[in-house]
Amino acid sequence: MNLTGEFALIIAGRERMIPRMAERVVAYLALADRAVARSRLAGTLWPDTPPERAAKSLRSALWRLHSLGVDLIGAHDDRLRLDPTVSIDLGELTVLAHKLIHGPCDPVPAELSLLVATSEVLPDWDEEWIVADRERYRLVRLQALERAAIELLHQQRHHEALFTASAAVGTEPLRETARRIVIDIHIAQGNIAAALREYRSYHERLADEFGVPPSADLRQLIDRLGGDVAVTKHGRFRGTPRRS
Repeated sequence: MNLTGEFALIIAGRERMIPRMAERVVAYLALADRAVARSRLAGTLWPDTPPERAAKSLRSALWRLHSLGVDLIGAHDDRLRLDPTVSIDLGELTVLAHKLIHGPCDPVPAELSLLVATSEVLPDWDEEWIVADRERYRLVRLQALERAAIELLHQQRHHEALFTASAAVGTEPLRETARRIVIDIHIAQGNIAAALREYRSYHERLADEFGVPPSADLRQLIDRLGGDVAVTKHGRFRGTPRRS
């Protein structure tokens, strides 16, 4: 089951289309990762519906899922749970992200590409019960991308480092730690003009949205690049960058 980007339910190598509310049932149980009372599940997915009607809608969704011919959902007493044999991309990606953050970090290109390519959790869904999991994955993915990019920079794998750090910037353009890594990579490659362009892009975005400059540490780094470049105490450029 795919919960990042577009929802997808894949059975025996083939994507199976199911009704919208059946998607919500399996997605909710996948994110819950535990048994959930039928009444709670129905009340969450059909919040503006009388309990009897919500329960009927849940039974209908479960019947549609049962008609797929596989046991996706198990029932015990009045509780439902996603079958533990169902693989979920979000869980696998979260494990990978935690490995990069907390374990010995030696990024494997194939694994890193998966993390770079993934989108947020069900971005086109607006249900409130998704918000916490969406934010949790966004943050852990950002931390993993930054940690991997730093390690790749230390290994002088500059192309992979830039690819990875740029994915973090693309996810959160106002995150200074990600921008700083991109700038450090450009400097390590000797691309001073590219480093200055990255700084300028970040500074302008930050000023437009919040009216504040980058941190003093980042401004000092840019100032130390020398040449004809200087940065005011507010982070604004004066003069023009020396061409590299």
